[in-house]
Amino acid sequence: MASSIDTSRPARCVALALALALATGCGTRRKDKLPWGMGVRTFDATALGLATARSPDPFVDGIRAGRIAIPTYDGSNQATHPDVVVERDAAGGVRVAMAMTPYPFSNDRLENPSLLVSSDGMTFAPPPGVTNPLAAAPPTDHNNDPDLRRDPRTGEYELLYLESLRPAKQTLVALRSPDLVTWARHDAIVYDLAHGAPFIVSPAALDEGGKTYLFFVETFQRELKVMVSPDGRSWDPASAVPVALALGAIKPWHVDVVRGDGAYALLISGYETDFIHQNLYLATSRDLVTWTLRPEPLLDHTDPSLGVESLYRSTGVVDHGTLIVWYSMQYRDR
Repeated sequence: MASSIDTSRPARCVALALALALATGCGTRRKDKLPWGMGVRTFDATALGLATARSPDPFVDGIRAGRIAIPTYDGSNQATHPDVVVERDAAGGVRVAMAMTPYPFSNDRLENPSLLVSSDGMTFAPPPGVTNPLAAAPPTDHNNDPDLRRDPRTGEYELLYLESLRPAKQTLVALRSPDLVTWARHDAIVYDLAHGAPFIVSPAALDEGGKTYLFFVETFQRELKVMVSPDGRSWDPASAVPVALALGAIKPWHVDVVRGDGAYALLISGYETDFIHQNLYLATSRDLVTWTLRPEPLLDHTDPSLGVESLYRSTGVVDHGTLIVWYSMQYRDR
């Protein structure tokens, strides 16, 4: 996609200032006195082109649509930015590991990566031995946007998050753990904001074919981009390219990438005219390269059954022919 912004130093500085102003706390122009929360909903993945058949399963069939309680370390129980890894053991037991952040009334100083687990996808608690948050707030500014995966090369869990220290720099931090309890930090990418590096939001990683794909939104032009790592550890920001997806008037804000049965899904929270009223959109792909947008929102903020003011970063899994979506939202108390 051609850029309409002059990339000279003065223009880049203006663009950076605008982007950083808009990206405060990842809660751009929001009514910050409204609470945050999460819900869960299921969809027929075969009808969405993400699976070939449906089959019964106690875990999947036990999911009940609606709001869910997410405990947070600050006691507000206002959480957002979910990302899940769903694992099954040999006996058929299920563990849903969820990375998320508190975000009480859009207070970004408490927006620190945290970890919860669940056996039913609806009731969550910190795993034994874990004290949230996994990373404290930086000296200034804030953390945001965790993404959780399990590296197929090593079996380690990796939690990516952004440490934003505007206007100087932004770091894509990788926390790695063999057991979800003990975590070691590695700085995967350092963006030099002061010298024109892009400001990004919502990293979302997926392993496929021995490579790791990292999707994210570059805020200068609300552009969805992707970069690829050969080992899931080393990244070249200069290699990032726009995602081949025609979004029309939709401006993406937060994303997640989900593996289906022979296809992939991008869950995109975005808007056309009003940032404070986002919908959740679905795009699908067979190759992680070319994507097709589903015209109607997967979840619409005007749906009275949701009772939300806006939808936000959401996550999901395709299991037994069902797409399970854990969505985050801003809402008015009923």
